[in-house]
Amino acid sequence: MPAVAIMVIEFVCGAASGIALGRRVPSFSLGRTADGIIGGIGGLLFVWPSARIPGVGPLIGHHADGLTPTMLIGAGIAGLLGGVVLIVLAGFVGALMKG
Repeated sequence: MPAVAIMVIEFVCGAASGIALGRRVPSFSLGRTADGIIGGIGGLLFVWPSARIPGVGPLIGHHADGLTPTMLIGAGIAGLLGGVVLIVLAGFVGALMKG
């Protein structure tokens, strides 16, 4: 069950950052719903490489011993960063397709 809670936090934080970036930079926006979905997926995907960065891995942590506040905050930050990265990439692809 702790894994589900962490995944929900990652998705929600990624979706929030995707929507926020889409509102702040309209040229990257694909629509509020699409920004939220893409940001949420980015939040989920960014955790895998961020856990392998030295010094950042303990912030994501292994949830076998239960959830800690550090793990929840780390998952939230990783979700925020992942959402921003993926919405920027999607925005670049959208801008390239528009011409």
